[in-house]
Amino acid sequence: MTNTDEYSLQAVLDDGNLGTEPSEPYRESLDVLDNVVRECMYVSKSYAGIPAPTGRHFYASVLFTVLITRGISLLTLAPHTPWADKKIEHWDYASLAGIVRTMIELRVAFYYLCAEECSDDEWNCRWNLFNLHDCVSRIRMFDALGDAEQVEGFKVHADEIRGRLMSNPFFNALDTKRHKKLLHGQTAYLFSLEEIAEKAGIAVNHFRWLYVLFSSHVHGLPMSFYRIGGDNTERGRGLPSPVEDSYSSLCLSLASTLLVRTRDELHQLFEGLRQPVEESTDSEIAEQQVQDGLQVGQSATFDATEDIRMVFTRTAENLVDIVYVHRPTGEVVLERSDSEEEGAELKWFEPVFWSVSLNGKPATEQALVKAMEEPHAFRVDHVEHSIILKTGTSS
Repeated sequence: MTNTDEYSLQAVLDDGNLGTEPSEPYRESLDVLDNVVRECMYVSKSYAGIPAPTGRHFYASVLFTVLITRGISLLTLAPHTPWADKKIEHWDYASLAGIVRTMIELRVAFYYLCAEECSDDEWNCRWNLFNLHDCVSRIRMFDALGDAEQVEGFKVHADEIRGRLMSNPFFNALDTKRHKKLLHGQTAYLFSLEEIAEKAGIAVNHFRWLYVLFSSHVHGLPMSFYRIGGDNTERGRGLPSPVEDSYSSLCLSLASTLLVRTRDELHQLFEGLRQPVEESTDSEIAEQQVQDGLQVGQSATFDATEDIRMVFTRTAENLVDIVYVHRPTGEVVLERSDSEEEGAELKWFEPVFWSVSLNGKPATEQALVKAMEEPHAFRVDHVEHSIILKTGTSS
């Protein structure tokens, strides 16, 4: 169209809000993924800062983080999501399918490199095959750009990795017919994806079906658009329909399953490595001294950690307001008040910055809102970026 007035934004919004409400199964799938992703974020934060004792632990942290990031992207795109305010609810399961296919592959990589038991020699063989595949992929990419310097550098690195593989006892014990293919660098895994997926909890026939379905949308193959139009007037246009609803539910449910299984394996891998939070006694004493020295109307700052500054303001004889500021960005991340008569009150906190536990467990947003309305106690740990909430009832 040449005339922008022919289809105004309001007209787009009016058309985009056509259609029926989502089904109950879809809403349930969305709610489950919402809770799973937030719990996984909590788990990820709870293991932050732990030095990786092995390569397994390092890549477990990396892959789990990437899986969570994909889960957030999925939630952001999903219609009727609580993660984004949208002018219209745009239904496009094909885009969800692309993200979930990536999550399947990340789940496979996590199990293969981090969860499955194998000898050190085999693990190093697996890892170096990953390294070689990464290196060869970068050679192809920079070769396409005509960047000879980068290509030459990665070729040298690839030869170093091949040398490590050829000196690896597990690699040398493999059928020699496989050596040439593996050393070529086009194969990242020792086994097929479906073999690894089955070990990781996805049945082979289910994996094959999902992979064909999702891949057709990733690559824009005929199966992804042949049934748009004709009798399927609403399909593929961003409008709700039984097909969009059903396949979107499938994507969200599968993503939840992949995240939960990976989360459970992460717990097993990091068992015993997380140290208990130590009481910040010296810091708490210093904070109290700052508060005690304030007159009504006065403010003072206290650098609690390298990245958190506390700003104290005495607003009444027996009341101090405290603001927590993220020093690198200057953003406020928490607000509380301390009263000599009524005790401490947690007014607001940035949910992404802090990991929150309720009665010793991860908590949903709804549970936290309910807990804040009840009598509760809380403790803020500046070092771990955590808030520990306790109520009179278990949640």
